[in-house]
Amino acid sequence: MGRKSHKLFAVLVISMMILTMLPLTAFAASSNSVDKVVQVSSDHSFTATSAPTLRIEEKNLNEFLSAAPGETFRLTLENAKWDAGAKVAGALQGACTLAPVGTVTVNVLSDTVAEVNLVAAAGRTAKQVLQIPLWTEITGDGEAKVTIDSRDSAVSSGTFVFANSAAGKTITSISDVNSFSRRGNLASIEIDETRIGALGIAAQNVKIKLPPKFTWNLPAAWGAVGTDIVFSGGLAGTTTASTVGVITGGGTRTLEIDFTPGTNTAGLVDRNSRGSIFLNNLVIVADRDASLGEVVADFDGTNVSPQEIVIAKNMEYNIKASIPEEKEVVAGSYDNKTAKITIEEGLPGAMIADREISVVLPEWVKVVRVRNINATGGLAAGDLRQPANRQNEIYFVVNPAINNTVKSKYQFELELSVEADKKGDIVAEIFGAGMEKQELTIAKAVPPVTVEIKPADVKIGVQNQPAPDIVITETAKGRINNDLVVYDGVNPVAGAPAATGVTRQLTITPPTGFEFSELPKVEVTEGNLELGPSRLIGGVLTLQVDSSSTRPSTIKISNIKLTLDRTVPEGDFSVNVGGGAIVKNHHADATNSDVVKFNKARVMKALFGTVITPAPGETRATTTFTIGSTDYTVVEAAEAVEYTMDVAPYIKDGRTFLPLRYVANALGVDDDNIIWDPVARAVTVFKGDRIAQVTIGSKTMLVNGVTVNMDVAPEITDGRTMLPIRWMAQALGASIDWDAATRTVTVAQ
Repeated sequence: MGRKSHKLFAVLVISMMILTMLPLTAFAASSNSVDKVVQVSSDHSFTATSAPTLRIEEKNLNEFLSAAPGETFRLTLENAKWDAGAKVAGALQGACTLAPVGTVTVNVLSDTVAEVNLVAAAGRTAKQVLQIPLWTEITGDGEAKVTIDSRDSAVSSGTFVFANSAAGKTITSISDVNSFSRRGNLASIEIDETRIGALGIAAQNVKIKLPPKFTWNLPAAWGAVGTDIVFSGGLAGTTTASTVGVITGGGTRTLEIDFTPGTNTAGLVDRNSRGSIFLNNLVIVADRDASLGEVVADFDGTNVSPQEIVIAKNMEYNIKASIPEEKEVVAGSYDNKTAKITIEEGLPGAMIADREISVVLPEWVKVVRVRNINATGGLAAGDLRQPANRQNEIYFVVNPAINNTVKSKYQFELELSVEADKKGDIVAEIFGAGMEKQELTIAKAVPPVTVEIKPADVKIGVQNQPAPDIVITETAKGRINNDLVVYDGVNPVAGAPAATGVTRQLTITPPTGFEFSELPKVEVTEGNLELGPSRLIGGVLTLQVDSSSTRPSTIKISNIKLTLDRTVPEGDFSVNVGGGAIVKNHHADATNSDVVKFNKARVMKALFGTVITPAPGETRATTTFTIGSTDYTVVEAAEAVEYTMDVAPYIKDGRTFLPLRYVANALGVDDDNIIWDPVARAVTVFKGDRIAQVTIGSKTMLVNGVTVNMDVAPEITDGRTMLPIRWMAQALGASIDWDAATRTVTVAQ
């Protein structure tokens, strides 16, 4: 049997096991429901006729047994108990209905449990339906529920809510929480009865008290029934309408409204539905020194339950920037477009006329053009400016004609040029004209290609030595692009001189002292990118792009042979990937004031290998440390010298910890190139072209600005920074050797 067959068989077996574990009630044969869920007080008692009804109907004809023993199941109450009347022998049974006519027996076993036996009608032609009134008394706040326990009958188990109870008589809410500054219109306030007739029929009032330094500012003649004050549901009144009496509180903190609820039958509270009162068109005013944030009002009254709710937010004038999406933009290109950016007042009058709202991008991004400007509320597209010497900035001078009665806004899109080797979020700083500084991510820079190399060791003085393959993959279709020309200094904006580079060329440039011994093999292994003949031009491998791809493509460069001259230093070396096919905006002399262009010719610097033999004149030293000993030995030019440290190496969590300063010294780093930052608790080590930084307690190391994740963190022991030796040795280009027998670590430069 193959692996797939085994897996299929296992799935079938498991499925069968699960099915056998399901309770029989999963296949029960009734549809159950309650006819209504009512709002009541926490001590409400239902009658046999006013109670919600539990309806049990067989799903298919003749599912229920029509002969003894029939179907026996139980009902259990939660947050309710059977009413005293229901406990009278035969009372609850007599209140049930069964159609077609059969036999039903109901026994109340306790305050919360009743047992039901149902014998369905014999020879019936319609589905059997049993209706049981939930003749109960509510025992607390919250949901009242009834649970059906099938007890192996054909009646389906389930739990059903039939009532909601609350201790108070009303619940107050607001349809929305409006923000305002100094003066604000409130959304509609709703006062709901928690149960039918909760507010009664007697004259009463509602009080709404504002926090300190807030007052009611009632419009003239406020209080009209049907517009400002609306009675609905059971309070609408079919016999006697609800009426409003005295209204006081304008200019004060406390608004009082006297009213008399309407009735459906004169003198009776037993309305047919819960009532609601809606308060509309209310206005509040905040003093200048009123608290900012949520405005919490205190509701109370004759029958209105005490409650605090947030009715508004008192805000400072604010201005916010937003963007609907963060598009990908391609490093090395100048035709990148963002989504629409919006700078908008949160409240009318927030922008200060004749002041500047600045939009500042990172220095590795330049604004080529501002497109599709839309300005509203008295603002204008002509408000836009761009400093000639700072191509990463634009600003708007807020138009003096701005309309302070509506929320004004600027909307626009940016066309961007992105430095070739940069990637990550493009975060704009937006501020000014009454707007606090806001950081907004407007796009994400991505490289046009990725480069994959498995670095190999090479030696000085060896001709035609093999080097690893280079695999270049587009991050999306058309990213190796011969359709977009290298910037010509004219289009899309004028900015001579033109960028350098040839539109149809993709280049791989080795470092000084390295050269390709012969032309390697170049092939497209995925996608439909079309390449022409490859050439070696001035030591640079140059690929000719004949046609851009419509599917992401991969280039493989293999059979690479390298020759190194005698001046190449020992250590890692990288190749630069660039050329006009992926870098459209390079000029060696570009500055911040130049439009479009940057002085970066590569999109990526990829590690290619390691020179493992020193150049003539270089020396190589080895240092040996012993676990638990403060003595260590340095061997250089065949001469061994012993030194003493003030702290000994040790092993912790399977890692060998050595004092960082002595390891760095052993690798030729003097104390001046070991920097301790007591505030950040970080150590930075400089060795040649390498910079390594570690932070006490952090597993993150920075090597030439690149994050390296360690499996343990450096720590301080006896006043010395101790670090797992393997990580620092690798960071500084050294090799290490562990001798378990002698418990020694040898570090070689």
